[in-house]
Order: sequence, then C-alpha cells, then structure tokens
Amino acid sequence: MGTFTVGAIVVLLGFVVFTGGFSSFRNQNERFVLVFHENMYGLYEGGKVTLNGVRIGRVERFFLGDAIEDAPVPVLVEINKKLVERHMVDTGNEIFDKSGNFKKEIIPTLVGQLIQESFVTGILYINLTTDNRMLGESSSDLLNLYGYPELKTKDSIFAELSAKINFEKMSTQVSKLLEIANKRLAELDFASLQSDFAESNQALRKFLEVFTTNYAELGPSLFEASQKAQETMQSISKVSGSLNVLISPNSDLRFEISDTLREVSLMSKSLKRLADLLERNPQAFLIGKPPSDKE
Repeated sequence: MGTFTVGAIVVLLGFVVFTGGFSSFRNQNERFVLVFHENMYGLYEGGKVTLNGVRIGRVERFFLGDAIEDAPVPVLVEINKKLVERHMVDTGNEIFDKSGNFKKEIIPTLVGQLIQESFVTGILYINLTTDNRMLGESSSDLLNLYGYPELKTKDSIFAELSAKINFEKMSTQVSKLLEIANKRLAELDFASLQSDFAESNQALRKFLEVFTTNYAELGPSLFEASQKAQETMQSISKVSGSLNVLISPNSDLRFEISDTLREVSLMSKSLKRLADLLERNPQAFLIGKPPSDKE
C-alpha cells in the first residue's frame, strides 16, 4: 500500500509539472487573428495552419457574431514554437528569430488564405505566405482584434473564381440588352418605311416607262437597260416586303431572338448559383445528389 501510494503521488506530481510546463510553453506561442469574408465551411477548430505549405500551427478558436452583414468570421490561430524550431534554420533565418517567433518586420507581410485540402472531404486549412510588397510597413501599424495582431487575408481560389466569373453581372447585361433591343425594334415604323419605299419604287418605275417610250429609238441597248432596271426595282420591292414580314413584332425571328436571350439569362443565373454552391461545398461535386426519401 505504501509503495502504491508513493507511486500515485509521484505520478500526480509529474502530471502537474508536465501540464504546468506544457501550459507555460503554450503561452509562449504566438497568436494572430485573421478575418475571412467568405464561407468557411470545412475549417474546424484544431485545423492546421501552414507557412508555404509547411505546418507551423493550428486553428485555436473562432469569433462568431462579430457582424451581421457579410458575416465575416475572425479566426484565432496559434503558431506552435515546437514545430517552428523543428523546421527553422539556425543561421541566416530571414523569417524567424532565434526564439522561434516571427521577426517584427516579417509580420506585416504575412497574408492568410483558405486552402482546400481535398475535394472529397471538403476540409479547409489556412496557409500563410509573405508579400514582399509590404516589407516597408511597420509592425506597429498592425490592427489589433480581440487583443491579438490581425494579419491580412486574401480570397480563396473558389472565391476569386466566383468573383471573376460574374454570372450575375452577365445576366443583368443580357436582360438589359433584351430590353433595349425590344424597345428599339418597337420604335421602328416598318409600315411607314415600306410605304415610302413603295412610293419611291412606283415613281421610279413611271420614270422608266416614260423614258423607255420617249427614248426607245436611241437603241436596243438603252431599252434593255430600262427593262433590267424595272426588274431590279421589282426584286427590291419583294425584298422590302419580305424584310417587313421578317422583323414585324409578331415574326418568328423576333420571337426566337427574344426567347434565346431569355434562355441565356436564365442559364447565367443557374451557373452563378452553381459557382456559389461549389464555393461553399466543393465536395458536393463528387458526392452528387443525395438519395430520395421515397427509395
């Protein structure tokens, strides 16, 4: 019993010393806050934090309720000094100091981005990189959020893709084009244009008839030319009639153009919803449609 008691006391003291030392070592770790203005589904507490792909820390916690609009989610990350000291070079290190902390001139250049670890699992992690364009900035210019320095962030690959392929803007432009095209077509008075063209055609034909009657004796060439001119004017008259039928408000062409533009507008909206879905749940592309409850 005495040996068991002594052993239990030693284990208890060792546990207290170990956990106390571990907590003390963790308190020396650096912590930063990053704010992402996008959906963070797939980033979990304990998720990894990397520097250029090499793991150096973890996600410690989230700060929910910071704002309502845009729903930004501040994230607290912890840089593990043990991991840093394991991988850092001892001499000529341009990023970390001898104690394993980021150098003060390097902190303003750090930029965080959400990275998709796998399309199958949908797990996200935070990768830090350095932006040399910010080397001149001072660490005193950093903002503090919840008592920790705030690092800069940039959009994830999916967020950048969704922003560049702006289907919503394209849909709006197509709808505006459709509206303007219908308005301009409605403003055209094709009946008046056809009437004026027909009157001009009749006047020219009368002129040719008079010209042919009075000057036919000048030669057969002139007579043939006048006949050809009459045939040409008749053809132009037919073309005018066909064009009027083709672009009339009830014509099949105008209906097909309007219907096609509407379909393009609906398609662009659907593609926008698909891009938003893949941005929130990239693994949904591989998982597919869930089974029906009726089956």
